[in-house]
Amino acid sequence: MLKMVLEQKKLRTLLMVAFLVFFIETADAGCIGEMTDTNYGCGDTVIESCTFDENLTCTMNGLMIGADGIIIDGNGYTLSGTGGSGYEGIHNDGCNFVTVKNLNIQGFCFGIYFTGADNCHIKNNGISYGVGSGIWLHNSIYNEIIGNKVYHGDDGHGILLSSSANNNTLRHNNITTSNGMGISIEESDGNDLYHNYLCGNRRGDIIVAESSENTGDNNTCCKPVNFNCTHLCPLSSDKKDDDKTNQEETDRSCGCVSDTDPSKIFACGDTVTESCTFNCDLACANGHGLILGIDNITIDGNGYTLDGVASGACEWEPERSGIYNPGYDNIVVENLEIANFCNGIYLEGDLSDLIERNTIEDCDIHHNGNNMKDTRTHGIKMRYVYNSTIRDNQVHENIGRGDSCENGGNGIFLYAGDYNLITNNTVYGNAKAGIFTKMKPKYNNISFNTLTENGQGGIVLRCKLSSLFVIENNIASDNKGVGIYVGGEGNTLKDNTVTNNRNGSIYGWDGTGIWIDREAYNTTLISNDVTGNDYMDVKVKEGLTGTEGYNNTYETTSNYEDLIEGENVNVKGRRVESRYSNYNYTEREKAGLSSTSVTPLAATLLLLFVLLFVFYGYFARR
Repeated sequence: MLKMVLEQKKLRTLLMVAFLVFFIETADAGCIGEMTDTNYGCGDTVIESCTFDENLTCTMNGLMIGADGIIIDGNGYTLSGTGGSGYEGIHNDGCNFVTVKNLNIQGFCFGIYFTGADNCHIKNNGISYGVGSGIWLHNSIYNEIIGNKVYHGDDGHGILLSSSANNNTLRHNNITTSNGMGISIEESDGNDLYHNYLCGNRRGDIIVAESSENTGDNNTCCKPVNFNCTHLCPLSSDKKDDDKTNQEETDRSCGCVSDTDPSKIFACGDTVTESCTFNCDLACANGHGLILGIDNITIDGNGYTLDGVASGACEWEPERSGIYNPGYDNIVVENLEIANFCNGIYLEGDLSDLIERNTIEDCDIHHNGNNMKDTRTHGIKMRYVYNSTIRDNQVHENIGRGDSCENGGNGIFLYAGDYNLITNNTVYGNAKAGIFTKMKPKYNNISFNTLTENGQGGIVLRCKLSSLFVIENNIASDNKGVGIYVGGEGNTLKDNTVTNNRNGSIYGWDGTGIWIDREAYNTTLISNDVTGNDYMDVKVKEGLTGTEGYNNTYETTSNYEDLIEGENVNVKGRRVESRYSNYNYTEREKAGLSSTSVTPLAATLLLLFVLLFVFYGYFARR
């Protein structure tokens, strides 16, 4: 009898363990399959592209890559480990053309581990790891590691390339492990390192051993072995001498050369008082890059790069910026690449000193900002700017954090300002919106831009007084959230392509094509292609009057129908019945509970749970 009681107690314990493991490993599952809606959780093998829709905490391994050509999009969420030895956040053994992006990874021994994996992309991730490596490429070739921040390691390596990890490219990574190595290259050849910041790594910033033909330019480090860095790390705060830590302060031959006096060269932190042309790549580890100090001048980048090295905390106004204009008119900034500042370009006027007739053209503005806490950092940031032109720029992968109207992460941000032209820009991969406006701007033209893969939307006129815009001939597709959002009155949207915008934005916006909201009365829609959006193609807030249009193509809509041009008559056959209209909600969804899906690991644990329950019943009857 005593033996049977003990057996029953053991079974109860096993049953409880299985129950707890089942819920621990599935409660936080959060990477949703693009094709099947499978909810991939801890330890699962991912065989399709998926996007996180919540944070995920794992007691063992995170996600296992199981197919070529898939994308793991962290969508700004966090994959956390509980600190177990040897576990990996992302594991890829032999799958090629894989992308891991926009994911925060913490608490694993190894953040991302690829072995035998070629032509992959690891970009824009934030990683804190244990004693292993933040990112480890083993016997993997032709991969790109771009724009990652490895901000803590207990030991090991921020990035490790080993055992014939050849011909990989590392660009714009920020590696500050504290206790480990920055980048370690072991028995691996032909790798290229550009614009990486490697400082504060106790065991060395770049270590190359038993390797050849590893080259690079514009890297910043202090402790290299068998590698040369272009720039030195800034001194620690207790060693600074009057904040003079920019390497270029001792090299006055590099900078922006006066067009009229070649002996005058403007370098890091200088106030520019005449037109000038860059003659080199310029790295500025502290403060602004260049500060405008007079009207009517041109800054010509001449194809060179202005590199902020590392953005810093970005806590104080004005946040340090590549080009900072505190109020001057008739300024041109052209042909310049700007990266690794808080803001790429900041035009800061105010009510008493408006900025007018500035032009930013043919610039490449990327990887600016900070997302460690709420920020106000953007690629191009404008306050009280009027009659100005932003054209022909690449604005991409700028970051920030926070969901208020002024928080950071937008590609192009306009705070008040009228009669501006934003045209022919390519704006992609920014943490928040491609173009974002607030604070009563009006009479602006946004045209011929391509806006893709941004985190909240393509074009967002957020303010309820963003009014009288013309938005025409833009492509606002494949963003998270909304293609075009309109919050103010009297705007015209014409000839735009607004397709395939997706659910899953961390800002809580569903995949909507055109969203007419807040106080956007009297909005006009003409000849827009608005199709294939996840949630809704055209959505108009109930009660808004005066929203009319014609010749638009759409499939799903709420509170909107086209009119025949010039007549107040519904277009027959134009509006397709909403694909959601015949959906039968489950009792769970009617009760306000989220739907669930079972991951492969969850199914296995559930089966184990059932078997244990059966055995328990069998022994209990004996």
